[in-house]
Amino acid sequence: MIDAINSLFVSVLNWIYSWVGNYGWSVVVFTLFVRLLVLPLDIKSRRGMRATMRIQPKLQALQKKYANDKEKLNQKTLELYRKEHVSMTAGCLPMLLQWPILIFMFTAMRVVANEHTIQMILDLQNGIEPVFQSWLWIKNVFMPDSFMSSILPAAGSALVEIGPVGYSSILTAENIEAARAFLATSEYAAIAAQHGANAFMSIPLNFIFFQTTLTLPTSFAALFEYANGLFILPILAAVSQFLMTKVMNSTGRKKDKSQPAQPEPANAMNSGFMKWFFPLFSLWICATSNSAFSIYWMAVNVISIIQNIVLNRIFDHEEAKRELEKNGAAN
Repeated sequence: MIDAINSLFVSVLNWIYSWVGNYGWSVVVFTLFVRLLVLPLDIKSRRGMRATMRIQPKLQALQKKYANDKEKLNQKTLELYRKEHVSMTAGCLPMLLQWPILIFMFTAMRVVANEHTIQMILDLQNGIEPVFQSWLWIKNVFMPDSFMSSILPAAGSALVEIGPVGYSSILTAENIEAARAFLATSEYAAIAAQHGANAFMSIPLNFIFFQTTLTLPTSFAALFEYANGLFILPILAAVSQFLMTKVMNSTGRKKDKSQPAQPEPANAMNSGFMKWFFPLFSLWICATSNSAFSIYWMAVNVISIIQNIVLNRIFDHEEAKRELEKNGAAN
């Protein structure tokens, strides 16, 4: 089942590429498609979150009244939710759905990136000049958007992160081993030098629980001429993730200073830890993943911000209209 979904994502992405002709923009189109697909759930989620905020004063009153009787509090809380037609899990489903989509997209982008990387190395072995998939400031979308990443894999690279395998005829064990062997040859070293792949030095780092390697350009010339990216996508991903959290936790409606402040519903996104964890996690994963996936991550955040701003304005207009009709009926 999981393999079938992964293959579907890869097929859809490649189909979009057959029309667009650029994987960077294909990812943007794919992101728009996914967001439109889950839009009905997002609308339902936002309505549920706003409904929960609307009954906060009543919930506060119940908590104060039944502070010493937890069983009675739970009973009255459930009754209030039923009476107000509010679902306690209304805002959870879209968020839970986004994580599987994110994982499938991450796998799809790894498959496509690895496929193109292996094919490029095999083409170089056969004397075919590489054709890079660029996007705006990024030279090769299948390498990270970072000044610590070259446009081609460094000579002698083990390609240990080349998985997953099995989603295409290119990602076979034989092709991967052939690519690894060619990367270790002097012939590839000469080719890589032309594209600056050897203008980066690797520094092994040992931590308590794991080992990693830090890659840095050997000079400022290598930084500006051969670096695959400028580290813009990871920064934009982190900033947009923070802004998205702010927008998601806001009703968008102007507060009436004459009325007492109403507390927002408690949820994981409102906690101080999660508010900073997701932006930092976005920075890390986009700095270590290929640029195509980073484009998807940033595009999701930007589209979600715009979508929630628009939905908030629509819901504000609907609520204002209902209040006018209610006041008119009362008079």
